[in-house]
Amino acid sequence: MTFYTMLVLTYVVAGVEIEKKTLYRTAYECGNALPTVYEPYQDMDSMAQCIETDKVSALLLKPKLRPKNLRLK
Repeated sequence: MTFYTMLVLTYVVAGVEIEKKTLYRTAYECGNALPTVYEPYQDMDSMAQCIETDKVSALLLKPKLRPKNLRLK
């Protein structure tokens, strides 16, 4: 299963903490976006992280194998 992942960017401006959240379909997508999103804020008092949620974004289902003794008609 794959879970939605939230990119959380937190930074401080004039003593006020600001938080931006962006939702991604997978942790992989979030991880790829993180450097680009964080770059404009890296010289500030800031941090960014990907947090996986408990909400399923995709199910990876595999079909069951056909029993060997089952005949096609």
